[in-house]
Amino acid sequence: MNALVDTRRRAWVRWRRASVLLAVAAVLPLAACSSSGSSSSGAASSTSSSASGSGLSAADQAGLAKAQTLVSTETQEPTAITDTVKITKPIPTGLTLDFVPCGSPECTLEGAIVKKAASLVGWNTDVLSNDGTPQGDKAAFAQVVRNKAAGVLYTAIPASTFASDLPALKANGTFVSACCVTDPVGSSTGIGFSIDDPAEVGPVGGTQAAWIAVDSKDKANSVFVNIPAFAILASQATYFKSGMATYCPTCGVNEIDIALANLSSAPATIVSYLRAHPSVDYVVASTDAITIGLPEAIKAAGLNVKIVGQGATPTNIQYLHSGEEAADVAFPYYEVMYSMVNAVIEDKSGMPVTPSVAPPAWLLTPQNAPNTTATVFPVVASYASQYAALWGK
Repeated sequence: MNALVDTRRRAWVRWRRASVLLAVAAVLPLAACSSSGSSSSGAASSTSSSASGSGLSAADQAGLAKAQTLVSTETQEPTAITDTVKITKPIPTGLTLDFVPCGSPECTLEGAIVKKAASLVGWNTDVLSNDGTPQGDKAAFAQVVRNKAAGVLYTAIPASTFASDLPALKANGTFVSACCVTDPVGSSTGIGFSIDDPAEVGPVGGTQAAWIAVDSKDKANSVFVNIPAFAILASQATYFKSGMATYCPTCGVNEIDIALANLSSAPATIVSYLRAHPSVDYVVASTDAITIGLPEAIKAAGLNVKIVGQGATPTNIQYLHSGEEAADVAFPYYEVMYSMVNAVIEDKSGMPVTPSVAPPAWLLTPQNAPNTTATVFPVVASYASQYAALWGK
């Protein structure tokens, strides 16, 4: 497997929220800890802190109040899925879905989630082989055409990959359900449903900004670390900047880019930047592919900087519990995959396909991070029963 492409896919899937995505991730309130592991302001004190008497400008005080409201909401573990339309027509049985993985282990796990969702309505799922290369993506969609699948689900693959297959997919009646792409829904792309698109992933950056405003009491100087190769992450960067302008108008906001080919050296690049910019006290990751190894690098450099991630992996959950990471945004793998299956069910039942709604958001901190070693975990504990109820099962 091409190692660079595999790294690209891993980073994309861990994004979200996207977060979006992930979700996103897609995830952040309070008690952040320094990179050395020593405790800083806790959840209760952060969310309840008052701007009055702090010397903040009126704009900062108003922004901080808004940030506190958002953070106090999104640090609560979500209890409800965001799909709400019940299937009111008979769901055909015996259909088969094809899932095209993006080439990373996480995408293979997503296929298992799709299989679980489809089984609730008596459908089968074939998780196709794909090494994540452009050639592998193309071959997988060619297989979808040969299979004449009722629906194809995929993540992080450009629509241009299967553009030549659109006439055949349409002739086969194959519904196209996507996640984590910048391509629009419509006849030009053949996509019938898309979730964690830029508009849904972008707000993750706003959540990161709100947490930083609250944690720093509007006195932060942050750097957002972006991966330009992923167009969808650009919306997260935009929302982060606009969020900081709203929640903390006088805070410092910076941005650096990490080339896709240099992801493995991201911690060293970030530490070098921090040494050259000693006033920066928050590092904000567009995706947690950037954060792996970063706490150790920051500690070794003797720096006191907080990390805010996105798309929490098991390693990031460990960082949160050990105090090496201050906050992170969970990516709702289960909720996203079930929503993609839900769209196919709507289509095959003869119902209008409901446009996607951003999946549930969960801001994680050392205080509320789940105790899990799972590579992917649900954001809504009762997600399966809630979707079963929508589907009359």
